[in-house]
Amino acid sequence: SFIVSKLNKKKMLRRWTGQFVGYTLTFAGFDALALNTLYNKKIVAGVGRAKGVGKESDIYHAIDFEENEIMLKINRTGRASFQQVKKRRDLLKGKFHYNVFSLAELSSKREYEVLLKLQESKLPIPKLLGRNRHIIAMNVIEGIELVKVQNLKKPLKILERVIEYAKILYHKYDLVHADLTEYNILYNEKKDSITIIDFPQAISTDHPDADLILERDFNHLFDYFRNKWFISPEVEDVVEYIVGKK
Repeated sequence: SFIVSKLNKKKMLRRWTGQFVGYTLTFAGFDALALNTLYNKKIVAGVGRAKGVGKESDIYHAIDFEENEIMLKINRTGRASFQQVKKRRDLLKGKFHYNVFSLAELSSKREYEVLLKLQESKLPIPKLLGRNRHIIAMNVIEGIELVKVQNLKKPLKILERVIEYAKILYHKYDLVHADLTEYNILYNEKKDSITIIDFPQAISTDHPDADLILERDFNHLFDYFRNKWFISPEVEDVVEYIVGKK
């Protein structure tokens, strides 16, 4: 039909041929469905340029209906390789049929639910505005990834904040971030503040491997602080402090 042909030209559908001709949805088409719903809900009025493109998500500038700048996190889990699908197999328990779109939506839903649980906290996290399918609308976060910071005046102070936030997350909200790296901590030099992002992999402290995953997080993070800022605390001591064994 004319509409299907037009969607194909706009790369919202992809045509394939075999024993018969068919069309499949593309991420551009999936984006359009989600954005249309967010528009109709009066959450997103317009979308601007990309702020960042990653393996599992894209970040876009956008505006709301009062012309305030907001951000959109568009989940792309499974876009890069099937390895990402295997990494997210915990999302697919009990689901016999899935594709990259359902995986992206499930990952986005999980992150939204975690952040929703934390909205009333004083933790430095994104503030939610809404979600549909694989897109989360949130406030603008000022800052750059910690890994890109070249001049950190008090790196130990920043690390101590992260440890305290991890302790609050663990005890008050029963959560482990599970991907707490220098890429998921944003630093605002002007305010000397941090924001912790990317929660789709967060797990409950009831998870049998919760403490091991917490230790893995800080092993990776301490490697960064050791190599770049020459700070090398003992991982075992910090994990024991967070979980309350000291």
